[in-house]
Amino acid sequence: MESPRILVREEAAGARKSFLPPSPDFGWSLLGLAGITFFVVGLLDLGLTGYPFQFGNPDWEFGTVGSVLNGLPVPMLGLALLIGSAAARGWQLGLRIWSIVALLAALMILVALVLYALNLPLAFKTVQEPLLRTGLKKSVLKTLVQALIYPTVFLILSYRAWRHSGAVRH
Repeated sequence: MESPRILVREEAAGARKSFLPPSPDFGWSLLGLAGITFFVVGLLDLGLTGYPFQFGNPDWEFGTVGSVLNGLPVPMLGLALLIGSAAARGWQLGLRIWSIVALLAALMILVALVLYALNLPLAFKTVQEPLLRTGLKKSVLKTLVQALIYPTVFLILSYRAWRHSGAVRH
């Protein structure tokens, strides 16, 4: 015996339902498409942030590292969607590829952190005005927090995706 519906309108006998059956594979493939879009467009944006490259120029190095970390959420979201999509669809090779990409991203951020840290003494020596110094301190704090959180999350994503890829059997 079925209980009566109080808040939901009863469908007429033989009426066509207005919803589709669930399709997780289709949904995850769409999220994977969104992921690759965010990832590629985000990487393009990050690459153009530092172009033209001026390694050895302390102003460029200092500013570029902060700008790159500020622009990281879009490609990071894309990478997370790609890992989730690959895991949900059981794509072992995809999990391994995106795991390696996440590992490389973490390592690149740590290298950028070293580059940034080498320029900190010069930045604090150059900026003496109290208002500008406060802004510099806030910027440095934000960049250092990002430079510690992002690699940690990328390493966790990489490790868990790689580990899961070994458990996936076709």
